Amino acid sequence: MINKLREEFEKIYFSDIATTKGLESLAINMGVSRNSLRRFLGKIKNESQLRISTLNLIAVRLGYRNFQDFCERSGSTTPILDFELLDIYYGTVKGKGTSLNETRFQKANYHFAKKIISHPGNLTEFVKRFAANEEALEYVFAWYPSYEHIANDNYQEALLYVAKISKKAHVKVFAYSFVYFGKFMSENLSQGEATELMNKIEKQVIKMRCEEFEVFPEARYSTVKSIHSHIFGNPEKNSPFPLLPHSDFGFIHSRPLIDRIIYTSYVGNMLTILKDYNTAETLIGDAPTEKALKTFEDENPLYKCHVHLYRITRALLMFHLGKEQEAMYMFDQLLVNSTDVMRYSFDSKIYFELQYYNLGCKLYPNREDFHQKYQILLQKTKFSYLTSF
Repeated sequence: MINKLREEFEKIYFSDIATTKGLESLAINMGVSRNSLRRFLGKIKNESQLRISTLNLIAVRLGYRNFQDFCERSGSTTPILDFELLDIYYGTVKGKGTSLNETRFQKANYHFAKKIISHPGNLTEFVKRFAANEEALEYVFAWYPSYEHIANDNYQEALLYVAKISKKAHVKVFAYSFVYFGKFMSENLSQGEATELMNKIEKQVIKMRCEEFEVFPEARYSTVKSIHSHIFGNPEKNSPFPLLPHSDFGFIHSRPLIDRIIYTSYVGNMLTILKDYNTAETLIGDAPTEKALKTFEDENPLYKCHVHLYRITRALLMFHLGKEQEAMYMFDQLLVNSTDVMRYSFDSKIYFELQYYNLGCKLYPNREDFHQKYQILLQKTKFSYLTSF
């Protein structure tokens, strides 16, 4: 049973235990010693020295009452969260709209979202219980797009349900686009599904641009538009849905720096994966200086993760444009093992790591550790399309 507990723990906390610093930080947060956690993970032999108190703390971290509770429910898809508590918690926001400013609410919501999305039983039960609570579904799914789970059918179904009940066009654009992205990356996208999803997205984009929204759904839209164009040919000349941002949104190079970073990072990353290097280079344009990026990070710590992906995207592009030395210099500055990277949000951290090791494998083809980590991440995300990239 310890092996099963370890498998579940590694699946959920893979990113946290992938580095020494991340493992140490997690051990402190859990209240166990570093060596106890390393022994549990098999990094130190002699499993017999594991204390039941350590196993209890680990089981609690996974949402069980204790190790005995885990043993009794192992392998079950039965929900492991206290849904009576969630009924009260998310009941407080029902009908009130969502808000970025509810700091205390958001801290708990982040914790719940991670457990809801990561456990099939929790996911099914949550959608069933909160089917009429638009705010609860938006807070959990639209606010935390999980790259690790986007190829899973049950998670895609949850997103499609969010799109169905949401009154916000930008939430619908996000949900349909992210499902499209997940199906494409896992090579599970049929032409019929692609056409149906793209039609729904394009209808909502028109409405979305009449709403107040951030750059993310626009980036999601352009990402899948890039994929759709790659699969089925270039958009028609008279199409009202151009690849680059709509004029109402503003040409991306005239937007604030954070909008440019987010948009060019995610869309540029997809264009590079699709091997459309010329469009990616045109989109990214003149890059901000490293000094400007560092200043921006210091002033906006919440956006550091997007700056990290921006750097990876630029380095990948430089590599494919034949500027290997420049790409290698940029790669060496990324420091994926830094504590900052380990603190990135659970929903997107694995994608940043995936792109980092993708670049590392290209620059250092003889580094077995890079190839091993990259393969593990591909298996976790099921992004089989990247095996040919």
